[in-house]
Amino acid sequence: MVTTRLVHRAARGPQEWWRSAVVYVNEPPLLGAVSTVEDVADRLEQLRWVSRLGVQAIRLGCPPLPSEAPEEVIGAIADLLVRAHRTGIRVILRIDPTDPRDEACARYWLSRGADGLDLGPVTQDAPMSHARYRELHALLAEHARNEDPILSSRLTPAVQARAAEMLHEDWLHHLVDADLLHLSDPARVVESVTESLRIRDALGTAGAWLVPDVTEAGSPELALAGALVVLAMPGAVYLRQGIELGLPVKTSPDPEPDRLSRRTALLAEQRGVGGSHFETIRAALRLRTDHRLGLAPLAWVEEMVGPVPDDVLAFLSGEMLVVANVGSEEVPLPAEPEVLLTSGPLRSGPGGVPVLPPSTAAWLWLEPRTPEPDPRARR
Repeated sequence: MVTTRLVHRAARGPQEWWRSAVVYVNEPPLLGAVSTVEDVADRLEQLRWVSRLGVQAIRLGCPPLPSEAPEEVIGAIADLLVRAHRTGIRVILRIDPTDPRDEACARYWLSRGADGLDLGPVTQDAPMSHARYRELHALLAEHARNEDPILSSRLTPAVQARAAEMLHEDWLHHLVDADLLHLSDPARVVESVTESLRIRDALGTAGAWLVPDVTEAGSPELALAGALVVLAMPGAVYLRQGIELGLPVKTSPDPEPDRLSRRTALLAEQRGVGGSHFETIRAALRLRTDHRLGLAPLAWVEEMVGPVPDDVLAFLSGEMLVVANVGSEEVPLPAEPEVLLTSGPLRSGPGGVPVLPPSTAAWLWLEPRTPEPDPRARR
């Protein structure tokens, strides 16, 4: 028996792509005014393996305008947009909403197939005005060539309390939440996620979450467990480059050749290797799509082989039971559900009961039962 508390209902009917998208975020330096053909070629090569990873969108920097780069660079970027769409990946551009150059860039590339604009983090020092958000929506409506273009932004801890105000006043398809970067206090996670979904459900928008990296999580094991927690959540997910390989997120725009060679080596080492960071996240993305977890209801689990311990986060996302053990003791799991994915090996306890070790998360499928016919009903 599993006792739950429902906090988010499933969406009904056809849904826009952005409500459940996984967005792959490129690390700096992004494409920009000084981009070269080689920079664009790197992004084209990236598309090949990112599409295999299973994301629905990729975020790039704002590319150069025709006045800023040779014709072959502009042509290569246009080809990048075409190839991305052929593989089923949408392209979101990261712009500075206070920069006139970036607005001109957004206008140009939206008319050539870009699918949305990311405005960066909301800061306490320079909050955007409601009028500015309306101008950006008008820009999307006038220039975007594709359906359902989006505006996204990210909350920082200093402005977390402004989420309700911002979403009431300004329509943001994704107001990305950082509440799932740290899982060390499951009670706080339950409280913050419940409040985040309450605000968004009341306004008809979607949750959006950042996947933690190894630095934010505290260890490689907790980073992968945290990824399985976030990738099971309803709403959109932002996966920053490097996390799929177990690397910390790059924040500096300065070139780091050692990091590039390390990333290339890790990708070669991990692809096709069961249990590796890359293949675990790839499997999670596949299951997320197959089980429509981005559009699923969410319920916190309060009892599961007894009351859920304080240092365990457990929830139902649709028919997927997700359990993350952030404590120091092993936790028994229900024996009946099928284990579909784990961030690390499980152990077999007394009577063959599966046991979840510390710093590990598991996805268990509660297969729907065929309803038994009511014998009183007329045949």
